[in-house]
Amino acid sequence: MGTKDLFALIIWWCEGTKARRDNRWKNSYLYPVEVINSNPKIVKIFVNFLKERLGVPLAKFHGQIQIHEGDNREEIENFWSLETGIPKEQFNKTIIRSKGNKPGKNKGTFKVRVYDKSIFAKIESLLNSQLKLIGITESSAAASAPGLGPGGPGFKSQLSDKITV
Repeated sequence: MGTKDLFALIIWWCEGTKARRDNRWKNSYLYPVEVINSNPKIVKIFVNFLKERLGVPLAKFHGQIQIHEGDNREEIENFWSLETGIPKEQFNKTIIRSKGNKPGKNKGTFKVRVYDKSIFAKIESLLNSQLKLIGITESSAAASAPGLGPGGPGFKSQLSDKITV
């Protein structure tokens, strides 16, 4: 696994949305692959990982932006489309929050989203295999529950003596 892949996995582990219960259906889970950040470099690393390493077609990508009143919505939407390569037609409605402290000073917060349980499972598997290399493993209870891997409820890390947290 290359350095870019490791960066992408760490980004997902820290900034990504994990599996969660779907309250609309009994015993149902949602497995969105999402990363939310205001730094275009972080978002771009993750988008490129999904495209290049996992082969996710561009048509599966969605985006959503959060900005503040007073920000230039069109300019920011164009910026994120250009940075990510995701067409604006695949963006969900831009969320506009109350006026922030620095209108016009940033490019908002961008959420990249792919709905695909198999992609979610691939990423979780890749992350778990890398964590095992440094002595972090899932508890047996977490391994049997859907979407309860690292970062989720039920995850119990077992750190080796060489790792201090």
